[in-house]
Amino acid sequence: MDFDRVEQALDDAAVSAAEAHGVLTGMICASGPVELSDWWSQIREDDEQAAVPALLGQVHAETSTSLAELTGTFDLMLPDDEDDLGDRAEALHLWCNGFLYGYGVAGGKDPSQLPDDAAEVLRDIGQFAQASFDLGDDDEEDELAYSELVEYLRVGVLLLHETLHPRPEPEQSSGEAGGQDVQSFWSRASGSTTLH
Repeated sequence: MDFDRVEQALDDAAVSAAEAHGVLTGMICASGPVELSDWWSQIREDDEQAAVPALLGQVHAETSTSLAELTGTFDLMLPDDEDDLGDRAEALHLWCNGFLYGYGVAGGKDPSQLPDDAAEVLRDIGQFAQASFDLGDDDEEDELAYSELVEYLRVGVLLLHETLHPRPEPEQSSGEAGGQDVQSFWSRASGSTTLH
């Protein structure tokens, strides 16, 4: 999904594309499937904006499916890699703020009620929402740090969603790999990420 097109579709809304996607993702993680109208009511500027832009319907459907099916296609909605790193870092900050808002408004569980890994994800998103991504003198190092942080959050969100909304175990033993894959990805991602 093209970030700039979604940003344009949200031109009259109260949030950016990154923040809107964070809100949707947080709501889904907290409560499971979310109606398009419920998400729209949280991100629109005022009650007079009744019509949901068609592109947002696609964002809603793709995000809902990628989280529910755990296909590995879930991504945070952020500017393209060609965009300025400062702009991407700011969008990531807004995404985290949106996630926390969505998780809270949908009645998400307190971290104290979650397993350690899932609680860690929520705490870290809270830290990232409050912290700034400090750019140093080494562009390559900054790019790597940003990429690692995005991947950490992507996998962490999948882990949190799977923890709160586990899929029924399939009867075939080969089908059990999904949860193990998320756990192994999480182990790798959580071991390599640092907050600037």
